[in-house]
Parts: sequence; C-alpha cells; structure tokens
Amino acid sequence: MLKGTSIETGYYKILETRIVPTLIDWRLTPNHLTCAGLLSSMLAGLFFIYVPLLGGVFTLLTGLLDTLDGSLARATGQNKKFGAFLDSVLDRYSELMIYLGIWFHFYHTPFYLLLILLILFGSLMVSYTRARAEGLGERCLVGVCQRGERIILLGVAGILNPFINLFGVGFASPWARDLALKGVLVVLAFGANLTAMWRFLHVLNKLRKKI
Repeated sequence: MLKGTSIETGYYKILETRIVPTLIDWRLTPNHLTCAGLLSSMLAGLFFIYVPLLGGVFTLLTGLLDTLDGSLARATGQNKKFGAFLDSVLDRYSELMIYLGIWFHFYHTPFYLLLILLILFGSLMVSYTRARAEGLGERCLVGVCQRGERIILLGVAGILNPFINLFGVGFASPWARDLALKGVLVVLAFGANLTAMWRFLHVLNKLRKKI
C-alpha cells in the first residue's frame, strides 16, 4: 500500500540524507543492521509477552533497521547477493519472533491464537507469491498489507495498547483488555490473506495474457 507512494519516497529521503551518512561514519555495514534487526525483533517478541508497549517500540525499531540496511547498501554500493539473501531470510525470522511473543501474550485465548496462525499463513503467501512471480520475471508489489504495513500496524498497536486499556478499566469483561492488539490481529488476518490472494490473481492475469 505504501510502495511507490510519496510517503515512501519522503521516508527514504530522510533516511538517506539524515541517518545513512552517520552509519557510514560509524563504519557499519548493511549486514550489521540486518543482524541488529533480528535482535530487535527478538526483544519485541519478548516484550510483547509482558509489556506490549515496549514490544511495539522494538517492532517499529525492527522495521526501521530493515529499511536502513537497504538504504545503506545502496549508498555504499554493497548490493550483493549474499546480503540480499541474508536480509530476506532474517526478515522472515524477525516477523515470526514478533508473532511468537504475541502468541504467548494470548495463549489463554484460542480465537486470537487462530488469528495469529491466519496472519502467519497470509504473511508466508504474500512473500512467496512475490518471490515466485519475480522468479518468473514478473513484478508483484500489489496489496494492502505487505510486510512494512504489518510491522507498522503491530508496532503502533503495541504502543497504544496500554493506553487504550486505561479506558477499559471500568469494564469487568475480559474482552475490554488488549483491544488495540486484538483489533490489529483481526485486521492483519484479513489483510494479509487478502493481499496474498490479490497477488495470486494479479500474477495469474499477467501470465495468462502472455500465453
């Protein structure tokens, strides 16, 4: 959804002009940032179990590091296959770590565990359809719930969660707790699978025209 928009362009311009030069001065490499992103996602998952606010903060940090490693690679001419492969694989692990923490946070509520499974299923297929399409020479960036959007929504929901809980303290029902996290899980379960199906049909349509 954010791919190719002015928001994305402005965001990357800020990274490339304000942050990347500092990283170059510190002699950091894209692979350093990729590994730091994995560590940040582990902390995000851990904090989501007990302190969702910090889970949200570290989730957004994970997303920042994920975009910074690509910007740094382009700025320093280090766009190598090794780094690209490392980044792609660790990105999948990073997202899984975050969902693992949320899974434990909701371990007593089967409905939300099911939603997390649906999100993981959709996220896997979003990545796979793009990778398979690109392997066939087709671009595939359509969809409303790509990895960037998922990370942002999870991060913001984690940060807002304790504040929204304050408004629910007057309700005795358990449903009033964690409304921010519960809401974003519903959105992601629907959005990730919608995006996967959207990409599937998009690529099929493009390939059919070439028959």
